[in-house]
Amino acid sequence: MSEELLKKIRGGLLYIGFLIIAFSVSYFIAYPLGYSPLGYEVVETNEDRVVLQSYNILGQEDEGMTYLPQEGEEWRAGLLKDLVSYLPKEYLFFFTTIIVGLFWGGIDLLRKKSWIRVVLWVGLLVIVPAVSLNKHLNDIQEILQNYSI
Repeated sequence: MSEELLKKIRGGLLYIGFLIIAFSVSYFIAYPLGYSPLGYEVVETNEDRVVLQSYNILGQEDEGMTYLPQEGEEWRAGLLKDLVSYLPKEYLFFFTTIIVGLFWGGIDLLRKKSWIRVVLWVGLLVIVPAVSLNKHLNDIQEILQNYSI
């Protein structure tokens, strides 16, 4: 094998290794640490009510709230529990792309690429999980907005 091919293989393995590390760190942040800025956690559930704990932008406990669905819309309580249980997956996806974006942005800056290009590529990389997380949080807030005590 030529030296150029070996260099490309090493570079590819470096990127794959970094993706594994970024995913592992993000998993640790989202699941064992439970860090979820502006997120929610189900504290207690009954047949007709759901008690949630909300978190502020720093991921610290903010306020508790109770959700009581209206008559005939008990299915919304199940939907709310499902949406809150999917939040760690959304944060995992979001944190992974943030870490990967910072890594690739840093490498591009070390390679003397322009700031505009780096910011544009990192922004394009992060926009999809950011929009997905924002939509998920807005769906939860929409359910809570109309039917909370």
